[in-house]
Amino acid sequence: MKKHFFTISCLLAFLIFACKKQNENPQWDVNVLGPLAHATLGINNLIGDSFITANNSGALSIRIDTSFSNLKLDSVYQVPDTTILTSQVFPAFPTTITPGITFISGNNNVTLGVSNVQLKFANISTGFIKLDFKNTLQSKIILTYTIPKAKKNGIPFTITANVDSGSVSNPAFFSQLYDFTGYSIDMTGSTGGLFNTISYDVEAKSDPNGYTFNLFGSDTLINLKTSLLQITPNYVRGYLGQNNLNDTKEINLGIGGLIRSGTVLLDSINMQFDISNYIGADIQAYVDHLISVNNRTATNILLSNSTLIQHPININRAIDPYFASYNPTPSLYSIVLNKNNSNIKQLIENLPDKLRYDLKLKLNPLGNISGSSDFIYSNQLVKTRIQIDMPLSFAANQLAISSTVDFSVASSANVDPIGPSTLYVVAKNGFPFDINLQLFLIDENNTVTDSILVPSLILSGAVGANLLVSQSTTTEIPIPIDAIRKSKILNTKRIGIRATFNSPTYPQVTQLYNSYHLDLKLIGDGTYYIR
Repeated sequence: MKKHFFTISCLLAFLIFACKKQNENPQWDVNVLGPLAHATLGINNLIGDSFITANNSGALSIRIDTSFSNLKLDSVYQVPDTTILTSQVFPAFPTTITPGITFISGNNNVTLGVSNVQLKFANISTGFIKLDFKNTLQSKIILTYTIPKAKKNGIPFTITANVDSGSVSNPAFFSQLYDFTGYSIDMTGSTGGLFNTISYDVEAKSDPNGYTFNLFGSDTLINLKTSLLQITPNYVRGYLGQNNLNDTKEINLGIGGLIRSGTVLLDSINMQFDISNYIGADIQAYVDHLISVNNRTATNILLSNSTLIQHPININRAIDPYFASYNPTPSLYSIVLNKNNSNIKQLIENLPDKLRYDLKLKLNPLGNISGSSDFIYSNQLVKTRIQIDMPLSFAANQLAISSTVDFSVASSANVDPIGPSTLYVVAKNGFPFDINLQLFLIDENNTVTDSILVPSLILSGAVGANLLVSQSTTTEIPIPIDAIRKSKILNTKRIGIRATFNSPTYPQVTQLYNSYHLDLKLIGDGTYYIR
């Protein structure tokens, strides 16, 4: 919006010097007329540039395009913190351990407490492994801990730690936290036929530089606790189960927030509703409801459409161009709603500030038909998109829209000498609507200090037979200003404009064009006292 602001012009010096003094205290009462503010308002100023588009002829439309994904990965699966205890007591006969000998070597499986899914592979975005080892043997121990099927840059996760010698009464402890970020894990166990399972190897070797010692039947050879902490995959593969997911969302719309009252009759409207499935599993979607919510009038209208609402929608699984590509090709379900197949026109005529929907999803409605080759990325699940295209072709009945413009008087010294005055609203209306206008004075604290009701109707522009505005209509409306209101004007930082539109041809609809504007001037006419 282009706005021009002017201060009151009171340059009267030529009058002063043209007068011959009659005494030492001359006084003149001079009538002056000067512009206070000027603003040109198009429909984009009242609704917002980001929503408005124009075709080659200048005909305006509102386009709203919003995408969102409200699902969370933990609604599909979670990897809980897991503690693994590894302990071994020596057989019931004495044994001699020489320096540098491996006396413990074993492969172990641990099943993670992951519910409702059967994971076979995961890429880890964040996570930690903590090792806690207690040594009661009289020799220093070299401990090697390996997860052979957890690799980063092709190298398995391996930790080698030296643990000092101890005793039953005075054990030696080792504790360390390791970063597990960036590792890829085969979760099929040591044999390759399991799921949700991590295999690990533990090896204990006596100190090569130590001395020979004896083990007895009551000796604990290894006492190890492994903790998997905050393990968060960004990609998993396997069978994702038949989880039920819910996605409830409210979409804010700019239309209802700007319109204060009144009704509209729309010519036409299209709304495209898309569901994009980025998950490598078939989905059955069920839109329980989609509601137009007008909080101002407390009016809710349910969308009616036999194809979309309360009807099972089968959506195929996404496709990964190659294993863990991080760029899956989604499967798309799309439907276009219009006045012929739904009540979408009535939904938008409700002038909603929100659209609310409830979407239910079921993964793998036919079970494990992929051979446990489902996949899911943490940041790409199911995305919903709503696109609304509405030509600004409508009939208005007491349709009130609000906006604000900046306002300032550059020099209050020029205004102080002005006595009783009249504020003129000069409106040049290029819209095909009659307009009632109300102005609100707003101070620096964003407080409305005064309301100025413009007493007369601002007539619509001249409309031809084709309902196009052929010429703007100028209306001049006087408003008396007393000293109190003048003081409030001096402290005004912004002016709120509330415009109420009425179609002279209601209920016949009228198309709006980008050439239509309302040009407003506030002009002060008063008596300037010079003493």
